[in-house]
Amino acid sequence: MIHDPDIQERLLSVCVRWSEEIREIIGNDLRIAYMHRELPGLILDGDLFREIFASVVEGRDYPDIEGSTMFATEIILFRDPGREFSVRMYLWGPGEHDPIHDHNSWGVIGTVTGGLEVIRYKRLDDGTSSHLALIEESDRIVVQRGETTPVLPMNDGIHRTGNAGESTIVQVAVYGGNQTGRNYVHTFDTVTGRVSRLYSQQNRKRMLALDALRDL
Repeated sequence: MIHDPDIQERLLSVCVRWSEEIREIIGNDLRIAYMHRELPGLILDGDLFREIFASVVEGRDYPDIEGSTMFATEIILFRDPGREFSVRMYLWGPGEHDPIHDHNSWGVIGTVTGGLEVIRYKRLDDGTSSHLALIEESDRIVVQRGETTPVLPMNDGIHRTGNAGESTIVQVAVYGGNQTGRNYVHTFDTVTGRVSRLYSQQNRKRMLALDALRDL
């Protein structure tokens, strides 16, 4: 997976250490606290991310920009072999945000460049409907370079992130292993109340192909 030896030495050395240490930490809160301490050291490594950006521009093997992801500008930087966590990068152009969504795991997000807008929501209904939800904005912050903020699983972690500024920004996230067993996340429409399922592009293609196969 790793093409450039400098990236392998600098990024993998951090991620391998995280893999070893996080296995000894039990519980979402403690794992979030651990990554809250650790992630700033990675996202403040400007030389590392300049090399990663150059790799993307030049089309090198790493990072694989065609990998299976939920969002179009999402790039996977590392997957822990034990599935304890993954490291992902998101590139947001001016005014771009992801949809309002929940999460299948704990997480910690930060930004290489600063100016990352995080909007959190709370769910006001009882959650019994799988198709409708009543949510409202509960918090809005701007994360600056080197800062981090937590993400919680399922309804406790409904949010959206993106760029309210005029220059491209870079978000880096560490997400824990899947705690729900789902291969999708929920997205929420604040106007209609509709709850939808968002699959990775690859899973969506597989599902549509299966539907087509059944109809033949």
